[in-house]
Amino acid sequence: MPCNSCCQGPAGTPGMPGTNGMPGTNGMPGTNGMQGNIGTKGERGDGIKGEAGPSGEKGDIGNPGLKGDSGMIGLRGFPGKVGPVGMAGPVGSSGTPGVKGQKGEMGQSLLSAFSAARRSSFTPSSAGEALPFEQIHTNVGSDFVAATGRFTCEIPGIYLFTYNIGTNTHAPLIHLMMNEGIINSVYRSDENNHDIVSNTAVLQLDAGDQVWLKCFYSGRQIYSDSWRYTTFSGVILHEV
Repeated sequence: MPCNSCCQGPAGTPGMPGTNGMPGTNGMPGTNGMQGNIGTKGERGDGIKGEAGPSGEKGDIGNPGLKGDSGMIGLRGFPGKVGPVGMAGPVGSSGTPGVKGQKGEMGQSLLSAFSAARRSSFTPSSAGEALPFEQIHTNVGSDFVAATGRFTCEIPGIYLFTYNIGTNTHAPLIHLMMNEGIINSVYRSDENNHDIVSNTAVLQLDAGDQVWLKCFYSGRQIYSDSWRYTTFSGVILHEV
């Protein structure tokens, strides 16, 4: 009987590999494992809060913006109703009279006045000549000129004028003139007799108006001497 332990014949040639078998079917799903326990929250650390950082530098101020257009004017509202009249308050008690003040200074009005006379007789050399004067007694405002015999109004107002004309051997005719208009006249018809004729007028004058005495005749003497028979005066009565 052959011995299989030691007397083995030579190995045969390897056979061809077999084909892969069909894949096996999926196994049944396993069961879920048990949920694990939630761990405990860890303690907060003891770290120190950091310091706040320094503020940044302030920036430059920006340029102002352009002015906007004006809005439209709103409509005016209706006036409100008049409120009721309040009750009259009680009458207050009279206060103690104050100390009387000092009397004020009197206002100063503008003045104009003159009075002039002749110390000698005058004979006009031409008709229509103004009667001049030699002596001024009063000339407040310096509105009268003796050499021309004319008063020029500087203060518009109401004026009173009077004049006296001495006569001797002639019969003079004298007109009181306002500018170039006759206001009134004096005349002495009886010659060879000493006499005085006079007249008066109240005139409203504007600035620049002139009042004077006009000799109607030439060569007829107006008499006067140191006793001053021939005079001319005027004064403002009221400013206008």
